[in-house]
Amino acid sequence: MKILWVNPSFLDYRIPVYKGIYDLSQADFYLLYSKKRVPERIVEKIDLVLGDHAIGMEDETILLIRGKGDFANTNFRFPYQKGLYKAISGVNADILISEGFFQWTPLALIHARLNKKKFLIAYERTAHTERNCPRWRTRYRKFIMRFVDGYIVNGQLTKEYLMQMDVAEDKIFTGAMSADSENLAKEVNSCSFNKRNKLKSALSLGTGLIYLYVGQINERKGIIYLLNAWLKHSETYPTDSLILVGEGPLLDKYVSDFSSCKSIHFAGSIDYDLIPEYYAIADVFVMPTLEDNWSLVVPEAMACGLPIACSIYNGCYPELVHDGVNGLRFDPLDSTSFIETLSYFHTIVRKQFGIKSKEIESRFSADKVAEKIFQACCKVKETAHE
Repeated sequence: MKILWVNPSFLDYRIPVYKGIYDLSQADFYLLYSKKRVPERIVEKIDLVLGDHAIGMEDETILLIRGKGDFANTNFRFPYQKGLYKAISGVNADILISEGFFQWTPLALIHARLNKKKFLIAYERTAHTERNCPRWRTRYRKFIMRFVDGYIVNGQLTKEYLMQMDVAEDKIFTGAMSADSENLAKEVNSCSFNKRNKLKSALSLGTGLIYLYVGQINERKGIIYLLNAWLKHSETYPTDSLILVGEGPLLDKYVSDFSSCKSIHFAGSIDYDLIPEYYAIADVFVMPTLEDNWSLVVPEAMACGLPIACSIYNGCYPELVHDGVNGLRFDPLDSTSFIETLSYFHTIVRKQFGIKSKEIESRFSADKVAEKIFQACCKVKETAHE
């Protein structure tokens, strides 16, 4: 069974999954992607893992129509990749997987239908992220759905959204998302006591709990609600510290606006190799997002043994964050809920929560996700196309 995954853009976390499928298929897995959309390190890594089974396309042209803000369905991308259909046809796969309903999907779907091949869509969106989806896009998706044999999705909320779009439940295969957390966890475990103390000293942290956020500093991530809640939290717990790792369009504004609160530390953009040190010194990981499909930093933090404070607008919470077990869910738009959540981590045995975080995250390892995706391909291959 030859499998072709058509995915123009991906990052490091996806490579172990592709390697797993490659092994399970006995080297009968191929990947088609855009060299223009991925960093050079990704090209080097995927070539090392898949060799000539990783087919990188050159010179993609993209028309980007920008809207206001960084929420879903505010920007529209229309790509053109010369030679794409020829590249798809050249693999002659039995199973084609494509990312989402647009991007490179139309040509992959046309090839699949003309050649009577099985076709799956890898999909991540939820009803919340698609709450502002324009009517024309919904109609387009429903049209495409007529020709799709199955859907590989990250979790329960994506499954529910597809079922709202009248997709049959037996066509949806969950558990297809994982973070590249194994190496990160190893780095955290090997981070020495002296190195941790050196970073704490450099940041002038207090003696209380250390809360960590890693991600973009923009409107969509709900950072302003975190910062405002923190001002109230710090009145009760003045020795606690908040570290925000990442950059974005609102970083300079927030640094200026919250400069008077000495327990807030903006680390800015940090080299990928140094990120483990921040996870190593943290006591709690907090994700205040207003909109995310399945935020990967959450399972990363869990793999590092951290309790999680997670927004209910993050699509990963049903699988990953269990109230009173490894963390707490909250509504960042409800200031009382947010403040109570931050305080909550002073009342628990954080080590036990961290152990549970590791246990839950281990169910979404790259090997297990690759196995689920491969089995989905096998099941669809066995099912006659209607």
